[in-house]
Amino acid sequence: MGRFEDIEQRMRPGGWDTSGFLLPGSGLAEVLAADADLVRRHGLDPEQVGGGLADLLLAGAGSDRGRPVRIGDHNVEILRQRGLITCPWAPEEFEACHVGVGGHPTANRFHIELLSSHARLDGFELSAHLMRDHGFFGGPGTRFRLEPDQVVEVLDLTS
Repeated sequence: MGRFEDIEQRMRPGGWDTSGFLLPGSGLAEVLAADADLVRRHGLDPEQVGGGLADLLLAGAGSDRGRPVRIGDHNVEILRQRGLITCPWAPEEFEACHVGVGGHPTANRFHIELLSSHARLDGFELSAHLMRDHGFFGGPGTRFRLEPDQVVEVLDLTS
């Protein structure tokens, strides 16, 4: 198998995550292309969207479950969880990914609320790296999926 096929195989249920980053029948190349098109409709690219999410999560790092931090027009809450979820592009399971800015294995989740509209975004901290450095918003139907339009709306990137 080639590198791309290996990554896609890691993403399937039972690969590097029990439920999977990508469901059977979904192709990684197609998901990446479709999500890039959705983001481009907002005049953005996945790196900008993932970078915006990463910046907000970093600014909200002092938050915790039940103790959100206000960052501008957002409430950010980091939900620290035990265990590790590794980027499928990492060289080995449980290792950091060195693509782009990089991403360390983490099972932490987050809640972000845009206070002006009360729009919410819930996901995994790893998603910021996956979007910014790989253009991956999660496979449709998986627990990792963050819809590009919703991410752009909640992060208020078009205003």
